[in-house]
Amino acid sequence: MADHQDGKTPDTSGAEKGRNSDLADFGARLRKTQQAHLKPASGRGRSTAMGIAFRLVTELVAGVFVGMAIGWVLDGWLGTRPWFLLVFFFIGAAAGILNVYRAARQIAASAERDASGDQQG
Repeated sequence: MADHQDGKTPDTSGAEKGRNSDLADFGARLRKTQQAHLKPASGRGRSTAMGIAFRLVTELVAGVFVGMAIGWVLDGWLGTRPWFLLVFFFIGAAAGILNVYRAARQIAASAERDASGDQQG
């Protein structure tokens, strides 16, 4: 207090150094945390792409499988082997391809909405 009365300012260089080191430490921790949160994003994109690929393959295989199953049952019931199996194989393949096309369009539209939302926000 005596320093204030005789016109001298108190020595704050120690406090400023402490504050600067605290800010530098905070900045380093902030950068480290940001980098830790950015790294999983690239892995997430890869896993999302893998999930989309599995979904599309499943759509195609399911269509072919169901078509062949229907054809096999009809052939067994009507005794026309392999005609219905062949016909429903192609019908199932066409249905599977159509389902893949629809799913791909839906995924693309969703990705486009997400991208436009990221640009706005």
